[in-house]
Amino acid sequence: RASRSEPKPEMSAQHLEMLVGEGAKLDVHGCKTVDMASSFGKALLEFVFIVFACITVLLAINATKSKASGRVLFPATFVTGIASIAYFSMASGGGWVIAPDCRQLFIARYADWLITTPLLLLDLGLVAGVGKWDIMALCLSDVLMIASGAFGALTVGNVKWVWWFFGMCWFLHIVYALGKTWAEAAKAKGGESGTVYGKIAGITVIAWGCYPIVWVFAEGFGNFSVTFEVLIYGILDVVSKGVFGLILMSGASSGYEAI
Repeated sequence: RASRSEPKPEMSAQHLEMLVGEGAKLDVHGCKTVDMASSFGKALLEFVFIVFACITVLLAINATKSKASGRVLFPATFVTGIASIAYFSMASGGGWVIAPDCRQLFIARYADWLITTPLLLLDLGLVAGVGKWDIMALCLSDVLMIASGAFGALTVGNVKWVWWFFGMCWFLHIVYALGKTWAEAAKAKGGESGTVYGKIAGITVIAWGCYPIVWVFAEGFGNFSVTFEVLIYGILDVVSKGVFGLILMSGASSGYEAI
């Protein structure tokens, strides 16, 4: 933990490393101590950045192979590309604020989710073959879900849990659409697209379902340290975006010509 005033000698190196030009942030909210990512947490952020950067290059190369595959893989490429930028921002010491509960809150993570999760839903909708208005409606629910989580992370007290409840309401709409209406559309479409949709929809529902649980113990109750939060969110991000894109890529050769 970083001290607001007169930091201990052994912590000064960490402050210089993570708070260059940002020392004033420690004075907000009257925090005596601030829970921040350790040097191991920073190393995790750097590692996830490298993983996303590599996947982005791989997806971009495969997206250029055909018009049909590009229509599906380019959104996935932007997803991992944006994620890599967000992780680079966090790994380099930026993209964060001190939340009212005296924790380091990575705003760059929420900015990433706000842009990339609708793109993931766009890909799911394209593969399932649903209409553009269905995709738009689910993307709006997704934006409201992410915004609710961000607002909740920036508040304290009972209001925090009201925001979490709002976010879960929008999340349930997404789960219902992916698991029922969009799944039925993909099944009716058949072929390789239906198989690929089942895989990426399953990964999405399971991984996205873990995020609000982590939120409860991280941004919510604060039981998880920021470093452990970085680890768990990093794993979920790689699965929900990186593995998602690689599965899409595996079906690009034969499954998307009808899209």
